[in-house]
Amino acid sequence: MSYDLAFWYEEEEIDAEVAYQKYDAMTDGESGVVAENPRVSDFRRDVLRAYPDLSEQNAEHSPWSSPVYSNGECVLVAIAWSRKDEIAAPLVSLAQDHGLVTYDPQKQKVYR
Repeated sequence: MSYDLAFWYEEEEIDAEVAYQKYDAMTDGESGVVAENPRVSDFRRDVLRAYPDLSEQNAEHSPWSSPVYSNGECVLVAIAWSRKDEIAAPLVSLAQDHGLVTYDPQKQKVYR
């Protein structure tokens, strides 16, 4: 089981319903859901510096339950359930530092 979060850039405020629609499209592999933004790549880089991506070598210690996904539009993470309390809040804070939206599908909440 994982605790999933999604991060992307939005110019305008969005509500949880709109965020869910975008998240759903992103997790279905659609592209063009939101505009690509360099902040997304910068955020991904900083996330992986703090929490290296899942690999065979670090699977036992990684906070991820699957590799971090990014396509220039968004970053999607699946945090190991046992590590969600440790990892989720710092990721939301880092996203805010980068000017990104965070969507938490478990709580159906948008963080800006």
